[in-house]
Amino acid sequence: MKRIAFIDLGSNSVRFVIYEISKTGSYRLIYQEKNSVRLSENMWGTQKLTNEAMERSLRSLKAFVHMAEAMDVDTIKAVATAAVRLAKNGDIFIKTVKEQTGLDLECIAGEEEARLGFLGVINTIGLKDFIIFDLGGASTEVTLVRDRHIAEVISLPIGALTLTGTYQKGEEYTPKELEKMTKAVRKVIKEHTWLRNVKLPLLGIGGTARNIAKMDQRKLSYPITKLHNYEIPYHRFHEIFEDVKGKSLEERKKISGLSSDRADIIIAGLTIVEELFNYVNTKTLVVGGCGLREGLFYDYYGTHYLGGNPIIDDILVHSAENVLLGMTKHELVHAKYITGLATTLFDELESLHKADKNARRCLITAGLLHDIGKRVNYYSHARHGCYMLVNSNLYGISHVEQAFSAFLVMNSHGLTPKEYKNFLYGKLLDQDQRSLGQKLSIILALAEALDESHEQFIRRLEIAIKYTSVALKVHYLEGHDVSVTKAAVEKLAKSFKKEFKKELEIEWMEARKEA
Repeated sequence: MKRIAFIDLGSNSVRFVIYEISKTGSYRLIYQEKNSVRLSENMWGTQKLTNEAMERSLRSLKAFVHMAEAMDVDTIKAVATAAVRLAKNGDIFIKTVKEQTGLDLECIAGEEEARLGFLGVINTIGLKDFIIFDLGGASTEVTLVRDRHIAEVISLPIGALTLTGTYQKGEEYTPKELEKMTKAVRKVIKEHTWLRNVKLPLLGIGGTARNIAKMDQRKLSYPITKLHNYEIPYHRFHEIFEDVKGKSLEERKKISGLSSDRADIIIAGLTIVEELFNYVNTKTLVVGGCGLREGLFYDYYGTHYLGGNPIIDDILVHSAENVLLGMTKHELVHAKYITGLATTLFDELESLHKADKNARRCLITAGLLHDIGKRVNYYSHARHGCYMLVNSNLYGISHVEQAFSAFLVMNSHGLTPKEYKNFLYGKLLDQDQRSLGQKLSIILALAEALDESHEQFIRRLEIAIKYTSVALKVHYLEGHDVSVTKAAVEKLAKSFKKEFKKELEIEWMEARKEA
C-alpha cells in the first residue's frame, strides 16, 4: 500500500490531495484540501510576490506537510505555476519554502502545466477532439486536442487575478475599463491562429469553469451537484455572463453557485471564456472536475503502473475496473464473466431492443459494477449499488449515461422504475430511456442468472429470433449441475416476454471440456 500526495500551488489557490494505491494497483482519493492564498495578488506592478501573499502560501504548505506526515504519506510531489513562474522573486520563494517546510517545490513551465492538465482531462473525459483551457489567476493554458493527443499548446499571460488587478482600479469596473480589458484579452487570444474557427467543444478546468457550472445548475434546479462532465451551451453561458456583469460585488457574492471568494475576479474569468467561445466559434462548454493535480497523479501512475504510458485507452472500463479491484478475486472474475455474457445477449438481440453503442457501454458498466452494493449490505444491495454507481469515479460517461447504468443495476434486481425515479439521478431519464432501460435490465438479469452459481461454466450462447419467440441455446461445460442456474434463468421468462413481446425458449446443451 502506497500513499502519494500532490500539491498544486496556483496563482489563486493551493490544492492538496492524497491518493492511496493498493497492491493490486487500484487507487482512490483519500484526502483533499484547498486554500485560497491569492499568491499573485498585487504582484502585477512590480512583478514580485508580496510578503503577505508568500506568508499566506507558506502557512498552507506547512499545514499540508504536517497532514501528509499524520497520514503516513510516502512521497510528496509539489509544483508551482504561473505566479511563481512570472515573479522576479520566484526563486527566492522556492528557497524559502524548502527552508521552512522541507518541500522541493518545482516551478513548472506553462507547457508542462498544460500537459499535466491534459492528462487530468484525457483520463477522465470521453472526448477525442476538443480544446482545453485551464483558467488560473495569472495565466490560461490552452491546448488543442486531436484524437486524444496534444496537437497545439500555449500558455496565455492572462488570468482572472492579474486582469482584475491590471484593469479594475476602483470597487467596480467602469464601462471603459471593461472594454479595455476585453480588447486586451481578445488581442492575446487572436495571436494564435490555430484556435480560430476550429468549432470544437471547449473543455474548461479550474475554479472559474467550476463556478460557471455551479451557477448554471442552480438556475436550472439541476437534480444533482456533480460538476465533472457537465455541459453548458453557449446561450446559457452568455446569459450568466451578462447577469454577472450587471451586478455589484456585493450582489455577485449573493449569486447562487458563485463562491464568494471568487466574486471579485469572476468578471475577468468570464471575459476570457467569452472571447474563447467567440474565437473558437463553438457552441458547447464542457466542465472538467479533474485538472492539474489529477494530471500529476496519472503522470505518476502511468510511470509506475502502466508501463510508462500516462494515457489510458478505455477510461470507462479502466475506471470501472479500478472500483472492482477493491473486491475479492472471485467477485472480479464473476463481474467480468457476466459482462461478457450480457454483451453477447445485447448484440444478438439488437433487432429487438434497437439500442446504440452508448447503451452498450452503459450495459458493460452496469455488468461490471452490478454487485458493488454488497459491500454495504447483501440485503437491498441493488439500492446500495445504484447509489455507489452514480457516486463512483466513472469516467468517459455522461451524467445521463451514468444514471442509465444505475437504472440497469436497480431494475435488473427487481426494483421498479418508480422506486428508481425517487433517486435524484432518476430525474435525468425520460420515459423512452426508462423503457429501453427495462429491456436492457432483462438482458443483464439473464447474464447474472446464467452465472447464478458463480462457476463460469457457460461455454457459448446461440440465439435465434423467431416470429413469436426467442430460442436460446445454452452450451455449458459437461459435468456441471445446472439445476440452480436453470431455475434462475427460467424465472426471467415472464419478464422477458413482457419487455420483448416474445416467448423465451431455453435449451440446455452439454459441451465437452475440450470444446
